[in-house]
Amino acid sequence: MATENRGSKTFSRKKSSSGMTVMSPDQTKAWVKKYGRHSRIYAWSFFGLVLPLIFGLIWWELGEINDDALYSFGFAALVLFMLARWSRKQTTQSWFGVVDEMFTKKLGVRRDTDLQDDILYKPMARIRTQSGKVLTQRLSNDLYEYFNPGDRVFKVSGLEFPEKTELDRPERVCLACGNLYGWGEGQCSRCHAPEPDHQTLCRIVGSG
Repeated sequence: MATENRGSKTFSRKKSSSGMTVMSPDQTKAWVKKYGRHSRIYAWSFFGLVLPLIFGLIWWELGEINDDALYSFGFAALVLFMLARWSRKQTTQSWFGVVDEMFTKKLGVRRDTDLQDDILYKPMARIRTQSGKVLTQRLSNDLYEYFNPGDRVFKVSGLEFPEKTELDRPERVCLACGNLYGWGEGQCSRCHAPEPDHQTLCRIVGSG
């Protein structure tokens, strides 16, 4: 009991000294809206910055600006645009779902030498949404341990990672970067995103 009390006091001092608290419902709504807007700006700004680099590489490779250079640039720009649009579409979806399966995807990483290729195992989750759509979600090793088959989960539009509908562990997921951090810490220890109100996130998805 004494150890537990000392732990509680330490936790309280940590919270008060950091000055961080869980956001209110109104703050959570404003943060989700702002984060989604900024993610759109960053995504399309990156697209705009990459295009001149692609054009410069094609120009350098061909040595002049001719029809071949313009056609090559147009094709590369179209492919990049389609990839960016597909990526944004995945990010901007909101849904509730259930974790159907946890699995690892075997990847071979080719080495430049004569040595055997490296084998990597990528953690994944297969999630069935309320609409019946099956999604494959990439996970970190920590999230692979955090989620289990049968967990009810949700994802907020504009944010990258899902979270459990019912929090049943001392940790929670940073929806921005996928890191795990403790309840009440006030922010993610990796990307420093603020800690939103969980119930408000669920209501945002339900009303979307």
